[in-house]
Amino acid sequence: MKLKDNVITTILCISVILLYIVVSMYNKIDNNKITKLYNVYLNGDVIGAINDKEALYALIDEKQQEIKKRYNVSNVYPPNSLKVVENYSYTTKTNNLEDIYNKIEEIQDFTIHGYEVEVSKTEDHDGFKFYILNKSILNDALKSFVLAFISEEDYNNYLIGNVLASDDIGITYQNMSFIEDITIREKYISVNDKIYESSEELAQELLFGFNYKERSYTIKEGDTIESISEDNKLNTQEFLIANPRYSSKDSLLAIGDQVNITLIDPELSFSYDVREVKKVEIDFQNEIVRDNSKDPDYSEITRPGVKGLEIQTTKYNVVNGEQNSELAFESDPVVIREKVDQITTKGKQVSVWGWENIQDTGAGWRWPTENPFAITSEFAWRWGRQHNGLDISGSGWGSRIYAANDGTVVRVVTGCSDNGYYGSSCGGGYGNHVVINHGGNIYTLYGHMLGRIPVTEGQSVSRGTVVGYMGNSGSSQGTHLHFGLSIGFPGQGQYRNPRELYPN
Repeated sequence: MKLKDNVITTILCISVILLYIVVSMYNKIDNNKITKLYNVYLNGDVIGAINDKEALYALIDEKQQEIKKRYNVSNVYPPNSLKVVENYSYTTKTNNLEDIYNKIEEIQDFTIHGYEVEVSKTEDHDGFKFYILNKSILNDALKSFVLAFISEEDYNNYLIGNVLASDDIGITYQNMSFIEDITIREKYISVNDKIYESSEELAQELLFGFNYKERSYTIKEGDTIESISEDNKLNTQEFLIANPRYSSKDSLLAIGDQVNITLIDPELSFSYDVREVKKVEIDFQNEIVRDNSKDPDYSEITRPGVKGLEIQTTKYNVVNGEQNSELAFESDPVVIREKVDQITTKGKQVSVWGWENIQDTGAGWRWPTENPFAITSEFAWRWGRQHNGLDISGSGWGSRIYAANDGTVVRVVTGCSDNGYYGSSCGGGYGNHVVINHGGNIYTLYGHMLGRIPVTEGQSVSRGTVVGYMGNSGSSQGTHLHFGLSIGFPGQGQYRNPRELYPN
């Protein structure tokens, strides 16, 4: 039994020794054949193998002198989809570095180090991305964008916290920000992508729209900023934004100079709140007294009107230079001088209407809203379209709207939501509204009102009749009245500036 155990032990020892010898020889053979290589992948596909990864990167960097010069950068990098993976193989066969480089160049673009800027989606804009070489390009471009809408002095005062005293005449800016979220991250950017190398170029495209085409105009004798703006469907503020070298609409123009008449189409939304304290003249009303003992053409001002004067403190929001339609009074106006309505005595009345009556200081047109009020948007071009009326705000949600003069109600539109939104087509964009025919082909329109309209089509109304209540229906961004005037039915005739009804 003991002999048998010794034999088994001896056999096991010999087997272990033989196995060790075989494994050692196998490893020696393997170590002689296995080679460290790098497989090169592009878009997930193998395009070859190389011995030296750093040599490939150096070759790419060396070959792209033109890109370095074009973008003024020190290094050029492989495409983002290029992967160089370490591998061990029994073969020593590799590809020529030049061949690998040529394949990469043929299939994909090389990259440079820069930054990707992402702008979030909003109600008015889709989200988008763009690329810059360095962060200062974005910072300077955003500042230039902001300074298109406010002065540098006002911007700096906001940054350092300088504000007016609560009762000082003037404007205080608050809560400046971009509505969009703007994020920036490092990235290797394809050299064939659009890469902004200067803040000036980026600022222009953010202001006028990507891929905009600039339109210019050569100043001629007799031109003014107002006339050039009107002829090219701009309001004067839009002109001044496009031509920052002019400080106001009254700036002098030089014959032969060229000005930019491109309509701004901002890619960003710069928002800020305004607190404004100002002295405001209050127009007096024109009252008519009839004296039937006088001839029809008799007219005499028997009590001259006196404009009132008050200090108003208002708050409103502005986005890209455009004031929101809704305005709020921070407190009751401080009356400095009471207005005195003008009384005109006229002869016996005759049924004659015409445009000339509108411009007569004794015509008796009354203001359509309650006090206090403020004009938030004038009769002017706005974003390339004519704003065919006055936007009036400040008297508040549900405040009364009055017929501006005697007439017949010819249109009543209800059924729109009392809270509309910009772009709504309800009521043709005017929401709940009323149209009055004043005779002589003269019509007034009262838009964006609440749905509870107290007049009906065919009803005769007198000057001062309540025809509705201020709301926010249709294509609207806040509580206000759109007050329109036209010769001919609105939309079929000629719109006129309602201010012409009040020549005081």
